Parts: sequence; C-alpha cells; structure tokens
Amino acid sequence: MNILHIISSRGWGGAENSAAYLAKAQIEHGDNAYFFIHTFNYKLKGKLKSLDVPYFTIPDPERKNIFAIRKIIKICAEKKIDIIHTHLATACYLGVIAGNYLKIPAAARINTYCGYPYYAMADRLLFAANDIKQYFLDDYFKSPSFLNYKPGLAERIVNGLFGFTFKLPDLSIITSKSGKTNENVPLNFADCHETVKGYEGFFNIGITGRVTKEKGQHHLIEAIDLLLKESPFLAGKPIMMHIVGSGRNEKNLKKAVLHKRIQNSVKFWGYQKDVSPFINMFDIAISYTTKEVFGLNNIEYMLMKKPCISANSGGMPELYGDTNVLVEPDNPSALKEAIKKYAADPELMKQEGEKGCQRAVAMFNTDKIYNDTMNEYKLALK
Repeated sequence: MNILHIISSRGWGGAENSAAYLAKAQIEHGDNAYFFIHTFNYKLKGKLKSLDVPYFTIPDPERKNIFAIRKIIKICAEKKIDIIHTHLATACYLGVIAGNYLKIPAAARINTYCGYPYYAMADRLLFAANDIKQYFLDDYFKSPSFLNYKPGLAERIVNGLFGFTFKLPDLSIITSKSGKTNENVPLNFADCHETVKGYEGFFNIGITGRVTKEKGQHHLIEAIDLLLKESPFLAGKPIMMHIVGSGRNEKNLKKAVLHKRIQNSVKFWGYQKDVSPFINMFDIAISYTTKEVFGLNNIEYMLMKKPCISANSGGMPELYGDTNVLVEPDNPSALKEAIKKYAADPELMKQEGEKGCQRAVAMFNTDKIYNDTMNEYKLALK
C-alpha cells in the first residue's frame, strides 16, 4: 500500500513522533510511506531522516494554502498513493480537499480535544483514545459550533477551485466511520542503557515533553516545593527534579523556580533529541497534564520500566489500566503525596514499573498499532 502522511505544523511532540514510528513500521512491512511536512519543521525532518522515511516539504502549508494542496495532489499522482493519513487539524483540511479531488480516501488522526469541522469530512476518523472519541461523538459533533459552521470566503474559494462542496454529514455517518488507533513506541526504544551522569546520589523525579501549561510542569514544581518544605530528602537522597523539553512556558517556569528559591533542586534540560538517557536516570517519571489524550512520553516511561505518576484524566486511565499511580488532576498536594508514597516503597516502585512495561509491550508497541492502523485503512478504502 502507498501511504502519504500529512503533518502541516512546525511543532514537535507525541503526534509527530508517533506518526514517524508508524511510517517506519509501514516501510518495514513492505508498504511505501511518505510524509508531507512544513519546510521549517527541522525536528521532524531530523526524525524522519534518522528513520529513513522519505518526505516532501513546502513553506507554510496552512489551511487555505492552494500551493500545498496542489503539491499534495501531484505527490499522490506520482507516487500512486492509495490513502492519505492526516495528523492534526490543519493537515486534515489539506488531506480531505486533495483526497476528494483525486478520489483517494483520507484518514484523519485525532489526538487533541480541539474540535474541527473538517474532521467530519474525512473517510475514516482515527481517535487516539476512547475518551477523545467519546468527547467528539457525544459533545463536539452535536455542538452549535460544529452544526452551525459556515466556511469563510477564502475557504469557499479554495474549496471551489478543487471541486469540494462543504456539507456536514449526519452524526450516524460520522459514527459509522469512527475508529481508534493508539499512539505507539517501538519496542527497541527500551534498548538504551545510557544514562545521564552526575545524578546518581539524588532521588530523581523527571518529566519529558513540550513545556506548556497544558502539560502540567507548573504543578510538578508546586509539588516539589511542597516536598522540599517538608524535607530536602526522599529515600535518604536529596531531591532533584528534571524538566526535559522546551516550549512557550519555559521562561515562566524558570521564574517560578527562582521565586520559590528551589533552583538548586530543579534542572531544566531543554529540548533533547533522545530522551531515553534521561528517563533511565529518573527514579519516578511524571506526566501530570491538565487533560492528555494519550501522551507518548507515558508509553516511553512504561517501556523503560519506570514507576509513573499521571493525572487521572483524559486518556490516562485507558493507557495505564491497573498499573502505576493516577492522581486527581490540578492538585499539587495530591501529586506530592503520591511521590512520597512511591519513594517510601521501593518494592512498589519496581512492581508498578514491571506491570507498566508489560502493558506497554502488549498494547502500545509499533507492530500492534501498525496492524490496527492498516485495518482502519481497509475500512476507509471500502
């Protein structure tokens, strides 16, 4: 099968990583997978190069970019694409318009709680978790913002140029074409045995991912501050918190750390091409988002047998099942107590790390998600 993946943003996170891993698996299974991406998404370009996944680029492939749609149509014709797989909202628009023009099905990957009317136009909806699937089917696709959506002038012009008529389908039709494919991490991710040196004498609490308010690093800082006020030690070791990643909230977090005077116990590492040596260093891994659909970093933690603490919201209950520790979201005190409970029981930490790894290997490895995705493609092709 010939597949074109479309990601139009300049961002970098779990959606981009998961899509790249999937494309690599598709190539390894004998398919032809290509990417269409933003020219200036250097991190994604580097990831695709490292995985030997071919890609095409264009500057600013925004929602109404006629040139982006034309280039996608040209790529699909030259590479004899069978299905277009879009990731995130803007890419969905490009893929739906191009797919409709060429009569090629478009499968839209949905892994954020942001509603978008053109999702309903895709031939298959691939939700990242049951919680977000329920949100869209029970709430968004019944909401006035969706039901009353009207394309603007520029949108109507672009749609007309490619022979696309905007018409919202009935909810029953949307429901019938709704599927699910989780995010994925290849099993060999856990093969890394390197670790960041110099922190062997600390009790290391870490979090990886984009540094944004939604990802909850500010709550972890509050929890660490509460811990330090009680004692600078956990399990007989000085506490050290590690924030691995970059993003728009990084400056605010650094200011908060200075204001609380805990800078000697918090380390900012910025963006890291490979996070596995950092995860190896963690004693406890944290993913404390406001509402996370799935979160690739959670699977990475689990594969590396780290005891995890996450917010009990979004897709986290589905992801973790009966493993690890889920606590009330937006509650630094609850997070602090969960960290203390883990640190006081090394055997529990080991057991939960093992259970989490077994679950990740069975449910979220790339080969399984490859099979799930190819089955969804077959339904779209019908």
